[in-house]
Amino acid sequence: MKLTAFACAKINRELRVGRLRPDGYHEVLSRMVSIDLADRITVETADALELVCDQPAVPTGDANLVVKAARLLATERGLAPRARILLEKRVPMGGGLGGGSADAAVTLRLLARLWGIDEDSGRLHAVAARLGSDVPFFLTGGEAEVSGRGELVTPVDDGAPADLILLIPPFPVSTAAVYGEYGGRGTLPERLEVAKPGRRRFLGPNDLAPSVLAVEPRMEFYVESAAALTSDTVISGSGGTIVLHGAPKDAAGILAGKHPEATVAAARTLSRADYRRRTEPAKGAS
Repeated sequence: MKLTAFACAKINRELRVGRLRPDGYHEVLSRMVSIDLADRITVETADALELVCDQPAVPTGDANLVVKAARLLATERGLAPRARILLEKRVPMGGGLGGGSADAAVTLRLLARLWGIDEDSGRLHAVAARLGSDVPFFLTGGEAEVSGRGELVTPVDDGAPADLILLIPPFPVSTAAVYGEYGGRGTLPERLEVAKPGRRRFLGPNDLAPSVLAVEPRMEFYVESAAALTSDTVISGSGGTIVLHGAPKDAAGILAGKHPEATVAAARTLSRADYRRRTEPAKGAS
């Protein structure tokens, strides 16, 4: 049997970061929303576990979160991890878009179906939380508030679809380095800015933005270019992607002309229903 599904990325509309916890993670409060930029994952029965990726720069060994997801799920269910996994990579690494976490979450759903495992969301969520802070969100998708270290996901009503522009520099930004620079100095607000009634801006603050710029000073050039086109812009998460909302129609062309070395992509937010349709395991060609 062969199954396939899309692994859709996310942006952080807002990210607030608090204290460093005893377990080494930071407390966070964030509003995440799925977008239509996506990888595609296909799984099929095999005699052993194998990950193949169409991008040579992506590691395919045990360090890859997809492989970790497969091994952990198999261990949790007392199974041998037997599957061939094909990853067609479109979400950039180190861009703050959650591509690796999305891949891991969708891999869990695909392999649960392939291996005949009960897909009870609570059980998969527990496995997802062990893999990484962002992974549980991708079992839900749509729009949600995320708290704790990222494992607590509270779905909220989907807003109207929002058209965005993504400015993605040609280099990754290390999440570990960004959080390391940030340290434990933050205090979480009681409520996110984007959740306040009457707010017109789509995007809110990102507490990690100064640390992203400190770790990777080249980001400043791209941030300035985005800010010149719209005031509603933010660095997404801990990575290098800059999100623009409300930019003029020719903004993508302007950015592409100014930064030919970067990737400029149009994206749209996804409702929870759209997200589920795209990530639902479907039978592929045999």
